[in-house]
Amino acid sequence: MDKKELYILVRRYRKGTIDADSLARLNLFLETEEGRRLLEETWDDELEPAYYIGDDLVRSRVFQKIANDSRIIPELTTGRSAIRTKWYRISAAAALLLIGAVCAVWWYSNEETAKNRLAMQETETIMPGSNRARIQFEDGSFIELDEIMSDTVLADRGLRIFKRADGSISYAYDDNKAVQRELYNTIVTPRGGEYSLTLPDGSKVWLNAATKLRYPLQFEDDNRTIELDGEAYFEIVKQKNENHAVPFYVVSGNQKVEVLGTQFNVNTYGAMYKTTLVEGSVAMHYKGLSGNHTLKPSQQAVFSVQTGTSTVQYVDPSYSIAWRSGKFAFDNVSIYEVMEEIARWYDIEVSFDGDMSTVRYSGSISRFEKFEQLLQLIEWTDLVTFKVDGRRITVMK
Repeated sequence: MDKKELYILVRRYRKGTIDADSLARLNLFLETEEGRRLLEETWDDELEPAYYIGDDLVRSRVFQKIANDSRIIPELTTGRSAIRTKWYRISAAAALLLIGAVCAVWWYSNEETAKNRLAMQETETIMPGSNRARIQFEDGSFIELDEIMSDTVLADRGLRIFKRADGSISYAYDDNKAVQRELYNTIVTPRGGEYSLTLPDGSKVWLNAATKLRYPLQFEDDNRTIELDGEAYFEIVKQKNENHAVPFYVVSGNQKVEVLGTQFNVNTYGAMYKTTLVEGSVAMHYKGLSGNHTLKPSQQAVFSVQTGTSTVQYVDPSYSIAWRSGKFAFDNVSIYEVMEEIARWYDIEVSFDGDMSTVRYSGSISRFEKFEQLLQLIEWTDLVTFKVDGRRITVMK
């Protein structure tokens, strides 16, 4: 077996499309020293997945599952020396029986594949999130942004709101004086939605799923204040008024992030607010607490809503902002937090069968993976299994 054929067979196995005969050949080859060596080379060159659980762990899981696959005839899984002996000493009559057995297994596996395919079809309606949001106006009216063409959305009292070709929105003024400062817009992304916009001052914001951002149509001269509920990534432009820097504030309940010009991520989904600085500096203010924390790049402020306390720690920012590049990324995170994030993005309900407090997960998976594939990738860790009933997912050990 050459490198190209090995690559094809391993890919088929991981996708669940390999037949029993090819699976038996693959297992026999991987039991040899040459097979293991070639797998190492092929994995490094061709099989680096769009997710990881640690390269060695993924590789060993694949190898073990191939070796122990129930579709392989028992005689072929009893050890390398036994395999070689039995494989090469099969008589003509035994060969016929083997062929018959392989055909039976092949037929059965195809029947099972068909059944599995039907089961998967039930979950194909569970799609990953997409660009979906609405703008809510102060008078109670709203516009569903994903339902309109790329064109001017609103032109009123000197203000124009544009939807760009990439789906983001931005603002332009014909007459600043005509735009009333007390007028606000609120952009809301649903579960399974994300969106980006350019604020009236030119700052850029990316909103994750189930997020609400309220902002004025025209900022004050001495400050720029917005309100956030959910998660957003910010690129704030510096602004001056008569040679004085105009601060930018992101308010979430009792937390206020003060910014001059920087890039950072704010996550306020749960009872622990997490603000992660990527570039520049921000000052953290909390109602009821004296003083403030000034974050440096790669630092994260964690504020407990329940206790009203805060801490600062160094982190790898790539995990906090992975969603911006279309990935889930976790570093020794509780399975509860993992599934909460997946549930928001795929708009599903998740329940847990038993206590999962000791189950933690590390890995990176594309946010645009097919849902059944995503669950399968997590199951490869052997930490949990899933039961799918429509849009209800039960997590089991």
